[in-house]
Amino acid sequence: MTDAEKTQAAIHLLQREPLMYIDMLEPLRRGYAEVLYVGKDGVQLEVRGTVMQAAADEAAAERLAERAPQTPLLFVAHSKADKAAFEKCRRASEKFPVKGCNPCRFAIYTGKKPLPVSPEVSIRQLTLDYAPAISRQYHLFDNLSYIKKLLQKGVFYGAFFEDELAGFIGEHAEGSLGMLEVYPKFRRRGVATALEADAANRSLAKGQVPFGDVIVGNNASFALQHSMGFEMPEKLHYWLLAD
Repeated sequence: MTDAEKTQAAIHLLQREPLMYIDMLEPLRRGYAEVLYVGKDGVQLEVRGTVMQAAADEAAAERLAERAPQTPLLFVAHSKADKAAFEKCRRASEKFPVKGCNPCRFAIYTGKKPLPVSPEVSIRQLTLDYAPAISRQYHLFDNLSYIKKLLQKGVFYGAFFEDELAGFIGEHAEGSLGMLEVYPKFRRRGVATALEADAANRSLAKGQVPFGDVIVGNNASFALQHSMGFEMPEKLHYWLLAD
């Protein structure tokens, strides 16, 4: 098959559960996912250094995990079978030892109309000058070089009150909305809602489906997604992190 045929075949298979595989479907539609494998037994992609896998069963999960690139930055397993197969494969090869796993649920805006953004919050694109401030404030990881790359791509936006940065939101390399953070003094003023609505609207304007990952246990984020009408499938997927 040609690359275009592989892409269409993968979309066709994943489209059977579009909300569960939104993180694979959107990069395929946007044109920056490489199809490593597609067949009736599953799909495996590489998206800007991240390998994503959705296998039909345990046996398929092991076959696909064995053929995955040896040193991905991250591995996203769309079932417990995918997760177990990748961990088993990496223990055996002693390559890409898994140092952590984040179980997540998707938050997806399936509406077509733009979301309302409070006029009281000024939102604008952030420049590279804001990299240190973002790195200091963001609580889930410390990766200044990654933040700088996203700022250079123009996918970080900040909320301001009288020129003071109140919060920010970005777009991860695979296209998910994330890194949403509001400074303590500006919380409970609608900043998070405004930032996420603005980010979703920018995705909609490009013909994309806005989506993000919410780590299990992040109750504040779950509440925000529900309040904004985002759909959140119950089924978990797993981010496996490199050592």
